[in-house]
Amino acid sequence: MHSIVIKPADKGSAVVIMDKKDYVHEALRQLQDTDYYQKLDKPIYLITTEKIHQIIDTLKKKGFLSNNQLLYLKGSSPARPRQFYLLPKIHKSPDTWTIPTQIPPGRPIVSDCSSESYGSAEFIDYFLNPLSITHPSYVKDTYDFIQKMETLTVPESSFLFTMDVESLYTNIETDKGMAAIQKAFQDHPDPKRPDKEVLELLHINLTCNDFNFNEHTFLQIKGTAMGKRFSPAYANIYMADWEQTAFDKCTKKPLMYLRFLDDIWGIWTHSKEDFADFVTTLNNHHSSIKIKPVLQEKEINFLDTITFKGQDFASTHKLDTKVYFKPTDSHALLHKHSFHPPHTFRGIVRAQLLRFRRICSRADDFHEATGTLFAVLRKRGYSRSFLRRILKNLNTQPRTSDQSPIVPLTSFFSSHAKRAHHTIKKNFQTVMANTRISDHKVISAYMKNPNLKDILVKAKLNSKTTPSYNQPVIKGYKSKTGFCTQKGLNHTTRNCVYCIQCKKCNQQYVGETGNTLRTRLYGRIYIIRHGRGPETALVKHFRAHGLNNLTISPLESRVGWSTGQRRHAERQWIKRLNCHVPNGLNIR
Repeated sequence: MHSIVIKPADKGSAVVIMDKKDYVHEALRQLQDTDYYQKLDKPIYLITTEKIHQIIDTLKKKGFLSNNQLLYLKGSSPARPRQFYLLPKIHKSPDTWTIPTQIPPGRPIVSDCSSESYGSAEFIDYFLNPLSITHPSYVKDTYDFIQKMETLTVPESSFLFTMDVESLYTNIETDKGMAAIQKAFQDHPDPKRPDKEVLELLHINLTCNDFNFNEHTFLQIKGTAMGKRFSPAYANIYMADWEQTAFDKCTKKPLMYLRFLDDIWGIWTHSKEDFADFVTTLNNHHSSIKIKPVLQEKEINFLDTITFKGQDFASTHKLDTKVYFKPTDSHALLHKHSFHPPHTFRGIVRAQLLRFRRICSRADDFHEATGTLFAVLRKRGYSRSFLRRILKNLNTQPRTSDQSPIVPLTSFFSSHAKRAHHTIKKNFQTVMANTRISDHKVISAYMKNPNLKDILVKAKLNSKTTPSYNQPVIKGYKSKTGFCTQKGLNHTTRNCVYCIQCKKCNQQYVGETGNTLRTRLYGRIYIIRHGRGPETALVKHFRAHGLNNLTISPLESRVGWSTGQRRHAERQWIKRLNCHVPNGLNIR
């Protein structure tokens, strides 16, 4: 596991297994671009925490937050450092990969969960999201797109086009993005919105977004990160402002222009030469925003649809739609032999068929998409009779009219839980008679059990920490006096005193443990990585200098030591090596 990285593909539901060296190569290619990222000597999120908490306290004083909301927005303490990871873009042509046919480009994601800014990012999104859907080109999803497209009457000689905004999130210049948000606030005033504090929190989120990768710390200096809660709304508002000002410069404009985040679809009724001029104007509007256009006469792909001029177009001037399957789409739907409640399999297939029916305007295209899906599902354990039965009942399944309030029965799914749920439901009315919930309906609400993805796919790059052991002589950080350590000790030694030392600056920490030295080491590493413990000088030091600089050495051990004797020996070693703060990492 230390030589490979397992990630879901950026698109197409495939699983990608990469050589760790190739994954790191692509990540560093992006992180070494000094226009977007800056390497830091130590994290800044602890300083950022104080800034955010001050603003949150101000919001509480002004009456915008309750006590519970204040605690929620401040989050858990200590905060977890953000982690950078990539989703491999294997849907791109292999000839265009970072190293053609060998290393695919990656979509950069910064995991923000449990970070110092996670609560504030959610707070920002609460106010930005309603504003992000007010512009004329807004598309909510595929079905919203089809609804809007169906109303169009399209001239026969018109073209269909799509545009892709290149790396939108990372290319939004902070000053322009902030200006777009300020303008949106001015255009949509709201006395219940604390504009000043929201903008302050937004600026901190954009300019103090430090994160870890491969035991190193980086700072994003341009754009916003995928992983921030507010990023889609922020990008949407920025693009709405960009569109408005860019279109003012265009002499000829599309008949229809719709956008889903960074994906654009439209109808062009002018010449190809005019379209080229239109694209040039857009690409010259802001230096950091570039678009890649596609212009077609008959059909074009957008989201998970193909829009095309069908057989009746000449008479109706209406476009048809059908399902678009990406060439790399693995159709990796739930395997029939996986351990899930039976209704889950029926629900997945039915949901896909309903999606196809809503997208396809012609029956032939619906049946073709269904055939593609069923061919894949047959290989994943679904029987023909099972699939045919769901297809047959697609329009005949009655809607439930039961409006009774519900009581969810929540548990992880298992054979025992299934039997227990059945028993509870069967006896619920009898046991709960004459209570406030006697008229409620009990439903099973199964939670997802931990699966292989939870175990194998992590945001943090698995960097194997290999600290050294056994230093025959150890020197103090300041005095440089050498002290002999006990011979024959190793990582399996129990009941010992040990020294943790930083290779980068040589500062030391002396500790004691009744467990094995290896067990103690892994406990320390866990606390440093995940922040699940007190913020000691040791934890702060190796968060800043990196676990790759941590070494550990057993100093002394006695089989018959009591806890008190072991702690006495620890104090003696602390005194010898002079390890108390500020000379070392031991706290008095």
